[in-house]
Amino acid sequence: MAGRMDGKKAVVVGAGQLPSKLTGIGRAISELFAHEGAEVCVVDYFLDRAEATVKAIVDAGGQAHAIAADVAEPSECTRLVHEAHRTMGRIDALVNNVATEEGDSDPLTLEVEGWQRVMDVNFRAMWLTCQAVIPLMQEQGGGTIVSTSSAGSRTGGGNLFAYGLSKAGVDAMTHKLAMAFAPWGIRCTSVLPAWVATQHSMDGLIQAGVVESEDQVEELARRSNPLGRFGTALDVAYAVLFLSSDESAHITGVSLPVDGGMLGTIGAYQRPRNAP
Repeated sequence: MAGRMDGKKAVVVGAGQLPSKLTGIGRAISELFAHEGAEVCVVDYFLDRAEATVKAIVDAGGQAHAIAADVAEPSECTRLVHEAHRTMGRIDALVNNVATEEGDSDPLTLEVEGWQRVMDVNFRAMWLTCQAVIPLMQEQGGGTIVSTSSAGSRTGGGNLFAYGLSKAGVDAMTHKLAMAFAPWGIRCTSVLPAWVATQHSMDGLIQAGVVESEDQVEELARRSNPLGRFGTALDVAYAVLFLSSDESAHITGVSLPVDGGMLGTIGAYQRPRNAP
């Protein structure tokens, strides 16, 4: 039986990771795409991390190439797209999966530098990779772009003010690009994960003081997620696979939650502890 991405050429930005027992979202997407028949360009800030993902794909019998790029630099966003295009000959699917919370804070203590860092990586970089790839997709007659947003794009409060706004921008950009380039057969969508069981997320929960150790995460998930568990990288990867494959050929402009139903709980208001 043919794979769901047979013959397609894909670029996954943010697909490397350090050794960990938990797979990251970008790596899971890259490996799943390759398993389903795609040739994949794996992009990461650190070349060795991209190469680790490539090795896993090649060892499993797939095709992949490593590209190092710093998407905080505008010229790098263009370069990675054109390098991937030269390497594979075309780009059928682009997945934007890079994000940072570095320097973020609440609305009153957030510094301008932190705001700018988050916006440059989480929002501007996705726009610039889209800007570079869309003319190539127009010329070849179509393609898909899936960007990783967050359930945080639709929620309030917390100490990740710039992060949430950057992801809301990703959703708005996705809709606008989808409407602008649908006549060329280019489909643009985003996925909205909530907490996902990656090493990055687990470390973040501990650093934020939400839990004291990873042992407490399972209980937190049972209490806070309607499905009783946090998502996995593969949960997100399968959603991205569907949106990047021909199975979703009549879907564009949507932002798909992959959150175990957590966005459905909005309305359970909790008064801030420091409120008068």
